[in-house]
Amino acid sequence: MYQCEHELTVVERFTATSAPSAFDRELLGYARYRESRKGFVSRVTAALTGRPGGYVHLEQWTGLDSLLRVVHQNAAALSGAHGLAATLRTESHLLVSVGRMVSSGTPAEAALLVLVRARVTDDPERFETDFGALVGQCVGEETFGGSDLLRSVTDACAYTGVMWWQDAAACERVRSGAAYRDRRERLTATATVVEETARPLSPV
Repeated sequence: MYQCEHELTVVERFTATSAPSAFDRELLGYARYRESRKGFVSRVTAALTGRPGGYVHLEQWTGLDSLLRVVHQNAAALSGAHGLAATLRTESHLLVSVGRMVSSGTPAEAALLVLVRARVTDDPERFETDFGALVGQCVGEETFGGSDLLRSVTDACAYTGVMWWQDAAACERVRSGAAYRDRRERLTATATVVEETARPLSPV
């Protein structure tokens, strides 16, 4: 069910200080600029549901050379094309997939994303297995889209898990169930975990 991928994934987090509608336009403009560059594979840009003004942006690239090229090109583009740098706080991480399962659709097409941020304190292999078991509680629901478990390339203890759903109500129903909560609790045996939800932004 799981397969490793060779693409690199950039996960960026933003905290907007401008009006949400204006910031959404700026952030989607930034995303569209980057997706036109050579080496781009896919992306999803989403607003965190539990943190007003919080956003997460995930991009996949074919390799480090392509990513570095667009990062260098962005320096000039960001200052002239939009005011993101002046309106937000940001963090950025580079990760690689250690297990991906796709059932239907893509994260960008989903109704809701579930993000699992984890710092592993003991036995990474067990954590990865337990995350797979968490995903296993979701695959029986037909509106479950898939998952990707990402590990930092600079910190082997830092992970971001992504699960996407075509129906937000079904997602919340599964997450509130005892089986999901039990599997979610098992992750804490080997890691400190923060779970978040986010809604992909529609093109404007």
